[in-house]
Amino acid sequence: MVIEAGPDCLNAPSMIKDIISKLKRPIEPQDVAQTVGSMASTSTETNSKDTKTGTRKWNVETFVKAVKDMNSDLDWEKVFQSFDYEGFILYDAEGLQILLTAWKTCPKGMELFPVDNFFRPWRNIKGQLSVLHKLINVPVETFNVAMATKRRIIEIDDFAPCSSEIQAMASQLVNSPLNSMLLIECVLNLWETYVADDAKLFLEIMINNGPELVFLGLTQIQPIKNDLHQLLLRQLLTALLTGNAASKLVLTKLYKINGEFFKQAILEMYTRDQNTLSCIVDVAAQLKLLPTLINTVPLFLALDLAMMAFQQPDFSLETWLQGQFKERQELMALACFDFLRQKISAVSKTVNSAPTTVPLTPEAISELLRILSENTQRPENREALKEVYNACVKLYPSIANLRPMPEATETPTNETNFKPEIEAEANSYYERVYSEKISVDQLIEKLKEFHASKDPHDQDVLACMIHNLFDEFHFFPKYPEKELSITSLLFGSLIQHKLVSNVPLGIALRCVLESLRQPLGSKMFNFGLQALVQFQSQLPEWPQYCSHLLQIPDLQQANQDLYRVITSALQLDPAHMDNRPVLQVPQVRPPTINDKPDSAKSIKPMSTAAVHVPEVPTPETNLVYEAPNVAKQDKILFIINNVAQNNLASKVSELKEVLDASAYQWFSNYLVVKRASIEPNYHQLYLLLLDSVNSKLLNQHVLRETYVNIQILLNSEKTVSSSSERSLLKNLGAWLGGMTLAKNKPIKHKNIAFKDLLLEGYDNNRLIVVIPFVCKVLEQCGKSRVFRPPNPWLMAILKLLVELYQFADLKLNLKFEIEVLCKSLSLELNDIEATSVLKDRRRKDQAAKEVLPGVFGATTESPFAVRARVPGSGTLHPAAAEPTSVVGTEEFPIALPNLAPYITFNPQIPLYTSQPASKRWILQAITESIREVIAPVVERSVAIAVVSTRDLVSKDFAMESDENKIRKAAHLMVQNLAGSLAMVTSKEPLRLSMVTNLRTVFVAHGMTDALSEQAVLLTVADNLDLVCAVIEKAAVERAIVEVDEALASAYASRKKHREQRTNHAYFDMDVLSMSRYPATLPQPLRPKPNGLQPAQLRVYEDFARIPRTAPATTQAYDVDRVQRVNRADGVPYGYGNNGAAMPVVGGNAVGGFDSPVGQVSAHQILERFAQYINELKKLASQTNVASLSALPPLHDIRVIIRQIPLLAMSSFDKVEAARTFAQKVVQLLYKSETQLSIEMYVVLLERLCDVSPNVGTLVTSWLTHADDERKYNVPVTMTLIKAGLINLMEQDQELAALIDSGRPSAIDFTARLIRACFFDEPPLATRQEFSASLEALGRLRGKLPDSVLVLMEDMRRLGQPAAAKEPQDEEAVMREKLRSLFADWVRLCQHPSTTEKAQIAFVAQLPKQNVLKSEDVMSMFFRLCVETCVDHANKYNSLPGQSPNLAYQPIDALSKLIVVLVQLPAESPNPNQNASKVNQFSKILSIIVLALAQQHETRAQQFNQKPFLRIFTSLLGDLHVAEQQIQPIYIPLLTALANTFHALQPSHIPGFTFAWLQLISHRLFMPKLLLTEGQKGWATFQKLLVCLFQFLVPFLRSVELRDTTRMLYRGTLRVLLVLLHDFPEFLCDYHYSLCDVIPASCIQLRNLILSAFPRNMRLPDPFTPNLKVDLLPEINQSPRILSDYITPLKVNHLKEDVDTFLESTSSAARQEFLRDFASRLRMTTNEETDTNEPEYNVPLINALVFYVGVTAIGNGTPVHQGAPMELYQYLLGALDSEGRYLFLSAIANQLRYPNSHTHYFSCVLLYLFAEGSKEVIKEQITRVLLERLIVNRPHPWGLLITFIELIKNPRYNFWNHSFTRCATDIERLFESVSRSINQT
Repeated sequence: MVIEAGPDCLNAPSMIKDIISKLKRPIEPQDVAQTVGSMASTSTETNSKDTKTGTRKWNVETFVKAVKDMNSDLDWEKVFQSFDYEGFILYDAEGLQILLTAWKTCPKGMELFPVDNFFRPWRNIKGQLSVLHKLINVPVETFNVAMATKRRIIEIDDFAPCSSEIQAMASQLVNSPLNSMLLIECVLNLWETYVADDAKLFLEIMINNGPELVFLGLTQIQPIKNDLHQLLLRQLLTALLTGNAASKLVLTKLYKINGEFFKQAILEMYTRDQNTLSCIVDVAAQLKLLPTLINTVPLFLALDLAMMAFQQPDFSLETWLQGQFKERQELMALACFDFLRQKISAVSKTVNSAPTTVPLTPEAISELLRILSENTQRPENREALKEVYNACVKLYPSIANLRPMPEATETPTNETNFKPEIEAEANSYYERVYSEKISVDQLIEKLKEFHASKDPHDQDVLACMIHNLFDEFHFFPKYPEKELSITSLLFGSLIQHKLVSNVPLGIALRCVLESLRQPLGSKMFNFGLQALVQFQSQLPEWPQYCSHLLQIPDLQQANQDLYRVITSALQLDPAHMDNRPVLQVPQVRPPTINDKPDSAKSIKPMSTAAVHVPEVPTPETNLVYEAPNVAKQDKILFIINNVAQNNLASKVSELKEVLDASAYQWFSNYLVVKRASIEPNYHQLYLLLLDSVNSKLLNQHVLRETYVNIQILLNSEKTVSSSSERSLLKNLGAWLGGMTLAKNKPIKHKNIAFKDLLLEGYDNNRLIVVIPFVCKVLEQCGKSRVFRPPNPWLMAILKLLVELYQFADLKLNLKFEIEVLCKSLSLELNDIEATSVLKDRRRKDQAAKEVLPGVFGATTESPFAVRARVPGSGTLHPAAAEPTSVVGTEEFPIALPNLAPYITFNPQIPLYTSQPASKRWILQAITESIREVIAPVVERSVAIAVVSTRDLVSKDFAMESDENKIRKAAHLMVQNLAGSLAMVTSKEPLRLSMVTNLRTVFVAHGMTDALSEQAVLLTVADNLDLVCAVIEKAAVERAIVEVDEALASAYASRKKHREQRTNHAYFDMDVLSMSRYPATLPQPLRPKPNGLQPAQLRVYEDFARIPRTAPATTQAYDVDRVQRVNRADGVPYGYGNNGAAMPVVGGNAVGGFDSPVGQVSAHQILERFAQYINELKKLASQTNVASLSALPPLHDIRVIIRQIPLLAMSSFDKVEAARTFAQKVVQLLYKSETQLSIEMYVVLLERLCDVSPNVGTLVTSWLTHADDERKYNVPVTMTLIKAGLINLMEQDQELAALIDSGRPSAIDFTARLIRACFFDEPPLATRQEFSASLEALGRLRGKLPDSVLVLMEDMRRLGQPAAAKEPQDEEAVMREKLRSLFADWVRLCQHPSTTEKAQIAFVAQLPKQNVLKSEDVMSMFFRLCVETCVDHANKYNSLPGQSPNLAYQPIDALSKLIVVLVQLPAESPNPNQNASKVNQFSKILSIIVLALAQQHETRAQQFNQKPFLRIFTSLLGDLHVAEQQIQPIYIPLLTALANTFHALQPSHIPGFTFAWLQLISHRLFMPKLLLTEGQKGWATFQKLLVCLFQFLVPFLRSVELRDTTRMLYRGTLRVLLVLLHDFPEFLCDYHYSLCDVIPASCIQLRNLILSAFPRNMRLPDPFTPNLKVDLLPEINQSPRILSDYITPLKVNHLKEDVDTFLESTSSAARQEFLRDFASRLRMTTNEETDTNEPEYNVPLINALVFYVGVTAIGNGTPVHQGAPMELYQYLLGALDSEGRYLFLSAIANQLRYPNSHTHYFSCVLLYLFAEGSKEVIKEQITRVLLERLIVNRPHPWGLLITFIELIKNPRYNFWNHSFTRCATDIERLFESVSRSINQT
C-alpha cells in the first residue's frame, strides 16, 4: 500500500499511520522488510522522477518512526533478516542508503548495521548479489563493512610485530569492504548456484579491488569448497607472490593461518621467480622462523636462503653449514659446488638482461668457500673447489682479499700453529697494553719494528699477534668497555699504519664493516666507529669500501665529520660518483625488458652548478651534533606518528621535552627523508610543527637537509628513469616552497638558481627531472604575498618555462606541469611573454656538429655512432595520419594507427552480434597487446638491423661519392632486416598477449570458458597477421630514421666532397683507415674507385624481393592502405606458384613423401599441403573400398595422412599451420560423397588435432558451434562422433536451440541423426545424450517432417518390451531399465551445463515410463538407487587418494531426484496433493530405512554409516534450497524426516548412532523444527532427545567410560548447550521429561537443562544480600509444562489413591493410605531387568513428587501444613537411603528459574531440613544440593538461592551439624563453598 501511494505518503507520520492501520492486523517484521526493500528497489525510479518534480523521494525515516510508534515491540533484527523475499533487488547506491538510514532510525540504530544478514544463504540469490555489489563499493565514510561484520579476514593486531611498511599496508586493507570472511564464503557458495557466472565475475571484481584480502580469505576456508576455490587460490598465489608489493603482508598472515601452505607458497614463489628470495628472507626473519624454514625446504633453496641470511642476527651460516657437512659429508660439498656454479652462471648472464636470481654477496661466498675448504677431502672435490674459487674471484674480485686460494687450505693447521714461545711473547704484549703498562701508540711502534725487521722471530710474533687479534673478533662483544676501546684503537691503527695487507687487510676491513652494521649505540658499533676513525685518512684508497660504509644508515648520525670524510673520499674516484646514496626510501620497481645498460645514451650525467648546499649551521655555543639514544628516538618517532591538527599543541610540548639541540641534525634528516619526501599530504602539518617549535637553528637544519637531498636527486641517474624518484623530488620541491616562498622568505640564488637549473636540464636532456621540480616549488608562490605575480623574480622564471613549453618539443606531461603551475597562480599561459634564451644560444651537445638541411650531424666521437634521439623528436610529420596512441621510449615514441577499420570480427562469435560495443573492447585488447610487445621488439630489431646495415654499407660504399646511392641501399637493407626481425620476434609474444587480453575481455562479459576459448582462438587467428604488420611497419619506419642518423656524417661528407671537388674520386678515410676489411678481402670484393658496379648493387636491390618467412603476408602493413588476404574459400592463406616444385604423386609411387620434412617457408608449406590434398582426392576416387579400415597399412592414402601432420610440425609456427590445414580439411570433409573420403578426412583431422591442443579445441568448436547448413550431413557427423571430435552434450544443446528457432533443415537433420545414432550397431548415443533435442522435438507443433515422425515411431517401438520374453526375465529387465534411468539422472546432474528445467523435464517423464505409477516399481526403483549409491560410496571410499565428492556424487543425485519429485506438480488437480506428496516422501524414506537396516544387519561390524549420513544431509540441504517452492509442505516433510530418525534411534540401530546425533542436531533440521509456527515441531524433537538419553543411560551408569561413549556424551552436551543458548524455552517446557530419563550420576547434564530460563526474563542475582525471593513478581507465575507427568501415576490406580489422600480430611484415612505406600514405589519383580537398575521406580517417584507439588500450588496449600507436606514427611522417613535420595532429587529437579514451582519446592526442601529429626536426613538433603553445586557451571538459579538460604539463615543452624565437620576434606569443602558465596 505504501509503494502504491508513492513517496508523497511519507511526508507526514500521520499519513503512513493511516495506511498501516488499514492492515487490521499487527505489523510483522516481514511487512516492514518488504516495504523498506521496495523503497530501496524503486529508488532509481523515484530519483528519476525527482529530477522533474524535485519532491518525490522516499522518506524512509518518517516510515520507520511511524512503525516504531505503532509497534514498539517490533523485532528490528528480524526485519533485517527478512529481506530475502522474491522481487527484492538494489539497483544503485541510493537503495543501500535507504537500508542504512532505516537501520539508523530504528531503535537498534546505535548498534552496528547487521551486514552479516546479507551474507547468509538466501533464496533470492539475484537480490543478494545486487546487495553485495553495493556493499563492496560503498565508501568507508558512508558505511564501514569491515567494522560491521563479525568475522574479518585480517586484524591490525595480526601485524603488530611487522615493519611499518606492512603495518601501513595492513591499516589500509583492514577497513576495506572486502575484509569479511562471511562475504568470501557467501560468494563462493553462490558459484554453486544458477548465478555461477555472475558470482565468478563478482569474484573477479573483488580480486581487482583487493586480491590480498580475497586470497587470505580463501586460504582460511577449509576444506576447499569447489573447483573455483582451488583455481583462485592457485592463480592468486602466483599473482601475489611474484613481484607483488603485498607479498610480505600476504606471507605474514599466511604463516599464521596455515604453516604448511605457507611453505608451499614459499616454494612456489621461489620456483617462479628467484628474485623474490630477499622478500622470503625478510618475512621469515620478521616471523622468527628463518632457521626452521631453511631446514625444511629443498637443499638448493636452503643454500640460497642461508647465503641471503648471512647477516641476519638470528641465523649463523657457519653453524648451519657445519651441521649440514656433518650430516651429508661429501654430498653437501657436491651440492655447494653445483649451487655456486648455477648462481655464478645466472649472474654472468644478467649483464645484458634482467636478473633471474639474487646475486650473492662476496662475504657470503667467502664464508661458504672457507667452510668448503675445511670439509673437502677428496682430490676430485679439491679440484672442483679450485675451479669454483677461480670462477667466484673472476666475478667478485674482492673475494681474493677476503679468502686465500684453496691450496692454502690443504694444511690449515700451519696457519694457526705457532711455537709456544711465540704465543707467550705475543700474549705478553697484549697483557701489557690492556694493563696500561704501555700505550697503544707504543705497541704500534713496536709492531712497526717487527714489520720492518728481517728476523723470522719478529715476523712470527707480528703474525701471531695479528692472527690472535682477528681470531678474537668473535669474542669482542663480551669484552668490557675499557678493553674493547683499547682494542678498537689497536685495530684501527694496524690498518692506518699498513701493518696488515692483502688477505689480513681485507679481514680487518670486513671486521670494522660488520661492527658498524650493528645497532647504533651497541658495543660493537662503537668499536667499529672508533677503529674507523683511526684509519680515516686511508679511505680514499678504497672507494668500494667507502660505498659500503655509506650504505650504513647510522653512520651519518653517529659522526658527521667522519661521514663527510667518507663522502669526499668517494667523490675523488670518478668510477663511483653514481653510487652516492639517494633518499633512504624503499624503491620497488620490477625489472622490465627495456632495462638495458645503454638505454639512455643521450642523457648525460649531470652535476648541476645551479644548486649549492649551505654549510651546517653553527650555534653560538660549542654544540656537538649527535644522534639521540634509541629510547629518545622511539619517543620522537612516536610523537611524529601521532601528531595531528587537533593535538598539535600537546605534541609540540612533548617534542620540546625530548628533542635536544644536539639532535637537530638527526631530526632534520629524519623529517626530510622519511616524512616530507614521501608524505606530501602532511606538509602543512609538519610546517605547523616546525613553527610551533619556534627554533631558528632547527629550521636552518631542516632547510639544509632539504637542499642536500634535492641536490642528490637532481644529480642521480635513477631520477631520469624512475618515476618514483621523480615523485620524491617533486615532493621536496613543494616542501621547499612551503618552507620559504609560502612564508614570504626567498630562495637565495646561491642555493638554487632556477633559470640556470632549467638551462642545464635542457642541455643535458634532463627536463623530465627539472621542470616538475621547479613547477612544484613555484606553486607555493600562490600562498605568498611577496612572490605572487607580477613579482619580477617569479615572472622571469615563468617566461623561460613558457619558452621551453613553446620551443623545446616537450612531452605532454611536462607541458601539463607548466599549465598546472600557471593555473595555480591564476595566470593564462598565452598572456606570458616567452623569453628568447633558447633561440639566442646553441645547445651544448650541438656545438660540434655540422648542421645540414634535413640531416642530423655526426658526433665527434665516431662517424658511424648510432645516436639516440633527444626527447620530443619523432618521425611523423604534421600531415601524417592521426595515431590512436603513442608508445615506446621517451627517446623515440611509436605512433599506433587506428586499427578499428581493419580488424576482422568473425560472425561465428555470438558476442559480436549480441553486443555491438564488444568490438570496441576487442580493439582495446588488441591495442594493449601491441603496447606490451612493440617497444622492446622494435628496439631490439632496429638496433641489430641498423648496426649491421651501417657496417656493411660503410664498407661496400667506402669509395662511393653519391650519398643517394648509399641512402637507397641502406634503406633497402635496413627495412628488410628490421621488418623480418620484428616479424620473427613478435609473433609468438603477440599471440600469447592477445590470447590473455582477449580471454579476459570475453570472460568478463559473461562468456563461458569453452565459448571464450573458441572466440579467443578465432579472433587471434583472424587478426594476428594485421597486428604483426603494425609492428613490422613501426620497425621499418624507425629503422629508416635510425640508419639515416647513423650514416648522417657519411652523407654529409660525400655531399661536401661533391660540391668542393667534383671531378675527384672519393675515399672515405675513416672507414678505410679504421676498418680491417679492405686489406683482408679478396680482390673481387674490395672497394673500387667510383663505387659499386650494377651487379654488386643488385645484392641490395634483392632485399626488396626477399619474402618474409614468419607470416604469410609478403608486404609491409600500411596505415592508409591495408591489403587483406582474400578468404573467399575460407582458407586464410593463398597458394602461390613461386615455391619449389614438388614431385607429382602418381599411381602407387609416392615421390618424396618418405623423406623427412625440414623447416621451410610458409609459402612452400602451403604449396606442399595443396599437392598432398589433391593427391588424396585423386587416390580416394581411384580406390574402390568401402572404408578406410579396409586399406593396407602402407597404402598411399595412409602414408599421406601421416605426412601432413609432419608437414605442419615442420613449419616455423606449427599451431598456425595445423589450424590452416584443419580449416581446409573441414571444408573438404563436408563436400565428401563416399564413406572412404569421409573417414579419410576425419582421420586426418584427428592427426592435426594431435599437433596442438589449441587446434583440437578450435576444430571441436567449429564442428559443434559453427552456424553453417553444410554441416547437416548425417554420415559425416556420425563419423565425427565416433572419432570423438564432436562433444555430444554441446551438440545436443546446439541442435535444441536450432530446433526452437524453427529452422526446418536443422529439425530434419536432428531427427535423422538421432535415429542413425540410436539404431546403429552398436548404438552411438543414449537417449539422455540427446535429451535436449528430443525435448525440443517434442515441443514442435503443426505438421511435422517425415523424418521426425519416423523417429518417434521407431522410438515408440523401441520402448515396447518384446512379447517373447520369459516372465522370470521381466524383473531383471525392469531392474536393468531402472538402473539405466538412474545412471542417466546421475550424468545429467553431473553435467556442467545442466539446468533445473532439464532436471524437472527428466523427472516428469518418469511416470510415462511406468516408474512411479506402481508402488512396487517405485519401491524397486528407489531401493536400487539406494543400493547403487551405497555400493558406489563404499567402493570409492575404500580406494586410497580418491576425492570424497567423487564417492558421493550418486548420493547427491539421488537426493536431488527425491526433492525434484516432491516439487513436481501433479498431472491433474488434486485437493490432497500436498498430503500425497508427503506420503510419497515418507514411503521413499521408509525404503531408505529398510536398506539401512539391512546393511546394518548383514555387514555388522563393517557397517559404514557415512553413505546414509550423506543421503539424509543431502536431503536436508536440497529441501532447504527448494524451501520457497515447497513452502506449504516443508514442515510436514521435516516431520517425516524426524519420524524416520525416530525409527533409526540408536537403541534400534546402534551402528548409526554418531550419524544419527549429527542429523538430529543438523543446522537445517533442529533449528527449522524448533522455529515452526505454534511450536509444532517441539514434541517431535523432544521424542528424539529422549531416545538419545535413553540410549546413553546404560553406558553412563558405568564407572569408567569408553572413548566412544565419552565422545557421544560430549556431542550430547554440545547439543544441549546450543539448545540452552538458542532455544531455552524448549528446555524449560520439557525439563520434566528430559530429567526423567537422565541417570542420577549425570549431574552436569541435568544442571544444563534446569539452568534454562526464558529469554525475555532477567534473572535476579542470587547472591544479592537480603534478597526477598517471595517478593519477586515472577515468583507467583506458574511455568508451562509440556511433559506428561500424569501417565506414570495411572498404573495400579495410584493417581486416584493420591487424589483421595490429598482431598481427605480424616486423619485415620490418611494413616491407612500411608501404611504401605512406600512399598508401592518399588520396582515389581518383572520390571527388574538389570542388577544396575535402581530398586525404585524412578519415573513414578518423579511423577508423584511433581504431581503432589503442582496440586498443592494449585490449591494454594501452605508449604508447612496440609496433606502434601504430610506425604513428603512420611516418604522422607519411610524410605531407605536410596529411595530417600531419589525422592530428594525429584524435589531438587524443580529448583529452576524464578516461578511458583521453584519457590514451592525450595520451601519444601528447607522445611524438611528444618523439621527433620534425624541427622542423616539433613545430611542427605545437603548432599543432594551440594553435589549439584560442586560441578562446573551453569547452576540453576533455584538451587543457588536454596543453598544460600540454608547456610546463611540461622534458623537452620547449618554449621552446627556434625556432618559438616565429619572429615577434614568435607570441612574444607564446606568452607570453600561458604567462602565463595560470602565473597560473591
